[in-house]
Amino acid sequence: MLTSLKGKLLNVGKIGLLSPTSEEEPIKSPSKNLSAGTDILTHYQEQWAELHSLNEDNANNAAILAEKINTLHTKTSIDYTNIVEITQLLNATPTINKSIEMCCQQIKNLHKSFESVEKGVLDLEDLIERIELERRKVEHKYQLALYKEKKMAHFEKVRMEMATKHTQIVADHESKQKRFLEERQQVFQDAFNDDLRTFKSLGSIPKIETNNQSGSALLEEIQLDLDQQDLESFLNTK
Repeated sequence: MLTSLKGKLLNVGKIGLLSPTSEEEPIKSPSKNLSAGTDILTHYQEQWAELHSLNEDNANNAAILAEKINTLHTKTSIDYTNIVEITQLLNATPTINKSIEMCCQQIKNLHKSFESVEKGVLDLEDLIERIELERRKVEHKYQLALYKEKKMAHFEKVRMEMATKHTQIVADHESKQKRFLEERQQVFQDAFNDDLRTFKSLGSIPKIETNNQSGSALLEEIQLDLDQQDLESFLNTK
């Protein structure tokens, strides 16, 4: 690029030096200045370097600006999206309010349901406790009935044993009493027969004096097992 620019500048210099004008004097052999082109070239090289530096600065600034623009574009897009969402939310506010009201109503219904379920659970616990109490009562009654039946069986066994012993004792006592009465009856019957024989032979019964009043009292209390008709027939005989 520097070579092409240098060539152009040399061509421009040659054209300016070689082009004739009407006012110029006849061409004379110019004096040679070998450093004239070098100064022009240096001047344009410096300007080109300055332009190149400015271009690099502009490129860097443009890159920085592009980055800022991209950042701003991204932020603007995000803000735009947020604004659209906010606008949609604002447009949907009545629906949201209605949904919130429905949610609140559902929460109230759930609260009532929870209260009902809690009451049901408490009633169920009370019912379980009552059932458990009744079960224990039935079990205690059953145990008591078993105990009572066992005791009644024991008491019945004892009663039967005592009744058997009592019956045996009464039977023994009655047997002894019967033997005693039979023996006593036999004694009095023998005495009566002796008195009867004496009466038949003597015509009277001798009186027996005794000081044992208790014995006479016992004799008066004794009832002879005799037939009254036989006694009357005996007394009427001569």
